[in-house]
Formats: sequence, C-alpha cells, structure tokens
Amino acid sequence: MRTRATIASAGVIGGLSLSVGLAGCGWLPASLGGSDGAVREVQLAASPRPGMRLSYRVRTVATVSGAGVRSLSESQRSASVSQRYVLEVTAVENDSFDVRITGDNLQGAVIARFGRDWTALKFGVETEGGYADADLPAFPILGEAFQIARDLSGRWTVGETRPWERSVNVPPLLRVRMQGTATLKRITRLDGRRAAEFHYGATGEGEYGGSRLRMSLSGRSWVDLATGFMLEAKTSAPGQFTQAGEAVLMEFKEERILNRQDSAGL
Repeated sequence: MRTRATIASAGVIGGLSLSVGLAGCGWLPASLGGSDGAVREVQLAASPRPGMRLSYRVRTVATVSGAGVRSLSESQRSASVSQRYVLEVTAVENDSFDVRITGDNLQGAVIARFGRDWTALKFGVETEGGYADADLPAFPILGEAFQIARDLSGRWTVGETRPWERSVNVPPLLRVRMQGTATLKRITRLDGRRAAEFHYGATGEGEYGGSRLRMSLSGRSWVDLATGFMLEAKTSAPGQFTQAGEAVLMEFKEERILNRQDSAGL
C-alpha cells in the first residue's frame, strides 16, 4: 500500500529536510536572544577551521490522515526517527574545504568538497576503501541541509526577501518542485552565538506514487555568522494526494540541531 510506503520512508524523505511545524512557541529555540538592531547587512560564507567537528541531531516525524487511510490504525498513521551525524573538516584551502561525514544510518563515510558559498565541488561515499560519486540533492539527511546552506549564502540585508525554490526527488516515489521566497528576518543570538535568522516557504505540485501531489514547505534556519554553518533548522512540509479516489493528507516535519557539547572548533 502506498500509504504504508509513505510512513516507512519517513527517514528518507525527512532527510531532505521536509520537516517541524511553525506553529506556536515550540518553533523558537529556548536559548534564542533578541534582535541585534545594530547589524543591518551580513556576508554569509563558509569559514571553517581545520579540525572542526560538528555533531547534529535530526528528528523526523511523518504523519498521514484523511479518508484514504481509514483502514490504518492510529499507530500506523505516524512514524518518527531520530538520527545523528558528525561533520569533520579535514582540509581548508583559500576557496574551498573538505569534509568527512559519518552518521547513524549512513552507509560508509560521505566525502565532500564545498566552495565557500556551499557549492558542492565533490560529493560521494567512501566504503571499504572505494569511492563513488553520489547525488547530493537526493541524498538522505544531508542533501536538503547543504542546498539550503548554499541558497542562504552571500550578502543579505535584514528584511530582504528573495525568490526561492526547492525541488524534491525521491525516485520512484516522490517528485515535486516548489517555488516561494526566503527572507532574512533578523540578526539574533542562539546559545550565545550571533546568528542570521531566515524564514522561507514555497508551494508546488508534483507526483507521489503516480498520483498528483500538492505540497508546501515552510521553515526557519539560524546560520552562525562567524563560521557560516547551520546552528539549527526547523521545517514543515504538508501535502495531499489521492489514493483509490480518496484524499490522503501527509506531513513531514524535521528539526535539525547542532549539539554544541559534542562539537569542537566553533
């Protein structure tokens, strides 16, 4: 059943940052400070240091509802998964840097090289001494996070809004393209670090399991001003498709948080 596949694939799709809702105070980090009104313009770029080690926790929740899933029990209509990955900076050059990423559900180690604007110059997986290129946009857990980092890099003015789009492809299950905007809302502090707070959202249509899918995405990200690395991100992606002529509502939520206690070199 397609709906069961939706729940079973929560970890895969959630890894693309289809993710935690924007409703209520649960969206605001407990350690978030006020706005820094003295800063009106920022230049966001990756500024890693050799030996940096960043540990992230990712929690993904998938739910389905509607007439098309009436045969499922309540326990079958939702699923959640928590994962952890560690990014280590292995080399730094003038205009690029290398990283090695390992994680709970990563098969092997991800080996990547990024430009200062988070453009992927190399991205692949190393297993048993061999290396193979991989598709960054569709890569579980990591793909969406690095794409958002690239989209938010560069020079921004507080209050500035830019066109923004997101394509999500998980062959053969899901294909959707969404268009919207991204806004630098303010400069604030998160866990004592100065951060740029972005809000972004998009809507679009595509296919899910051969059915027409309508989906939207909304989220917030906090980017560290000193290093250009993401400190925290929360996003929500609700969608709707039909199954046997009946509506199915689905939603993927994700929260991605830097674990400062398990990180080094910031």
